[in-house]
Amino acid sequence: MSLLVLMTLIVSWVVFSRYFLHKTPAWGEEGALLCMVWFGFLSMALGVRDDLHLRITILDQFLSDKTKNFLNWISRILIIGFAIFMITEGIKMSKVATGNYMPGIKLNSAFLYAAVPLAGIAMIYYIIQASIKEIKRTGEGNK
Repeated sequence: MSLLVLMTLIVSWVVFSRYFLHKTPAWGEEGALLCMVWFGFLSMALGVRDDLHLRITILDQFLSDKTKNFLNWISRILIIGFAIFMITEGIKMSKVATGNYMPGIKLNSAFLYAAVPLAGIAMIYYIIQASIKEIKRTGEGNK
């Protein structure tokens, strides 16, 4: 949430300085972009952690518990596949960006793209953590 607050403060300062001081800070747009990208990708990982991803639940009332459990595991596998894609492609993007710098904030562009593989790693961690809890819960229910 601190990234969202920081982004809001940066954008507010850019707007204020553009319209009232008639001078736009060079770092403003890049700083807001950096906060937005990191906030967005880290929020994806937190959405996986809190099981907030989109799904169609209207069919759940017609499915058996066994089928719902199977679809839940398929969902986890698909999320892991997407997270692996994020890691591999995010690393590629970061490598390509290492030669570029964001001129306003004098930061290597790879830092901007590093949010993608790090979010993928966090997503896999949270899926594994949820799967272990699920296995323990069902294992205890069968005793």
